[in-house]
Amino acid sequence: MKILAKPFLLNRFYFVGFLISVLILSLFCLLIPKSAGFLLINQFHCILIDYFFILFTNLGNGFFAIAIMLFMLIRKKIGWSVQIGISFLLSGIVVQILKHLIQSPRPKLYFGSSHIHCIYGITGTGLFSFPSGHTATIFALTTLLAVYFPGKRSGIFFIGIAVLTGFSRIYLSQHFPVDVLAGSIIGALISVLIYLFIPLQFFEKKFPKNDWQQQSVKLR
Repeated sequence: MKILAKPFLLNRFYFVGFLISVLILSLFCLLIPKSAGFLLINQFHCILIDYFFILFTNLGNGFFAIAIMLFMLIRKKIGWSVQIGISFLLSGIVVQILKHLIQSPRPKLYFGSSHIHCIYGITGTGLFSFPSGHTATIFALTTLLAVYFPGKRSGIFFIGIAVLTGFSRIYLSQHFPVDVLAGSIIGALISVLIYLFIPLQFFEKKFPKNDWQQQSVKLR
């Protein structure tokens, strides 16, 4: 158990940051009604921030996760690549199942485009809102990367990337805060389970030429 917990303790900055962000967003969703909470955030906009989040939100795109997975594969980090791939696949499946079961409309359909800030070509793509797929993907990815690269700076960097990507989904009027909250929990939880139940030690036995332990020691 101590061996399994060690990577999470080494990057406690990421996981503490994750818990804090979940707590804050949970309180926000509990204290402020769904529509009012979205409108409160939606009223703050400027053109420069629009462009920033239009680009930044792509970090939650499935293609980015696949690119990272392929990069790990090229670097012969087979275990990392497989864990990322399985986490991305499972989080995507869970998100799609929930979307079609709940069928919650996106903000543009919920409010109408004339009542909220919309960005042409960005806002309104897709029908169902809950949960946020982009958020699930980025939290699934950054949770594993945080484990692979333990440390204070890396932890703060990865949680910052994940939180900003999640916030971009609200800012771009693609999701409600509760959608982002659910997506972050789904992505992080699935990655933690993947790491625990498909450990890197399995790949050390299957592919003894790969230096999982040496890489982990160097990073520490």
